Amino acid sequence: MKRCFTLFSVVLLTVLCFSQFRVESIKEIADKGSQPLLSPKGDYILVRSAGETGLTKIDLKTGEKTNILNDDNLTGDIQISDGGSTIAYCQTEYRDHFRYNIIKSVNLSTKEIKNLDEPTREVNGFNFAGGKVKIGKKNKVRSVRLLNDIRNIEHEYIVVVEDGDLVLYDGNSRKVLNPNGKDTYLWQRLSPDKKSIVYVAINDKCHTFIYDIISGKTTDLGYYIGAPAWMGNEWIIGQQDEDDGYQMTSSRLVAIRIDGTQFQVIPTPEQRMPINPSASIDGKIAFESEGKVFLMEIR
Repeated sequence: MKRCFTLFSVVLLTVLCFSQFRVESIKEIADKGSQPLLSPKGDYILVRSAGETGLTKIDLKTGEKTNILNDDNLTGDIQISDGGSTIAYCQTEYRDHFRYNIIKSVNLSTKEIKNLDEPTREVNGFNFAGGKVKIGKKNKVRSVRLLNDIRNIEHEYIVVVEDGDLVLYDGNSRKVLNPNGKDTYLWQRLSPDKKSIVYVAINDKCHTFIYDIISGKTTDLGYYIGAPAWMGNEWIIGQQDEDDGYQMTSSRLVAIRIDGTQFQVIPTPEQRMPINPSASIDGKIAFESEGKVFLMEIR
């Protein structure tokens, strides 16, 4: 992302930066792993193993590590239910030299795995809506109930990129958004309150944007912020990385308000290149660096 980082540096001095967060602690919690994902309550972290061939749960209170998946080829984001008891994920399978994707769920306590849909060549979006998992499939939505959570969810949103289009599913309806044109969207993620979408627009200055679902307004945050993740509903954290065309040469952890008015670099230990951050609303940030996983607490 060297090109994106260069564009960011040009405008850096034109944006006011405010110091909002202070690092209270930082520690290594896994000597091997990638793409950490904090639970909604911040009580555990899911860590993928090398090659994305497995998944481990780390209890942040006890430190206990539990293997959840051992040999599944994980692809894309993992979704966690509101209560944190169940996850939904996409597994890649190969049949007759063709790649197929299938949406599955696993109960983190019992380790029971369920197939939620048939294998497909497409990459389908999916998300929890109360006790159900909603799967968007090219003008169709499949709903699978997994939990006893019977709340009436006002908007059962799924956000996915289909054939270059940024698509929002709401219940059984499908809407193409494309606020920045076609064939440009990366790292699209829905806010916890289901009101906003963060994404990177590769072909629009490589900036990170916020799309307000209710008003349709798009906010250019003015920076490239890779692998953006929500920290509550008002802040985004992510990485600003640079490469030489072959490998990453630098990366730093940053936070920005969704209106773009406040920006901060979050310090990490020297010689570390933080990537793929995840955050919880209680001030925890997990990230990976050089094959290890770290947990930070901020205030």
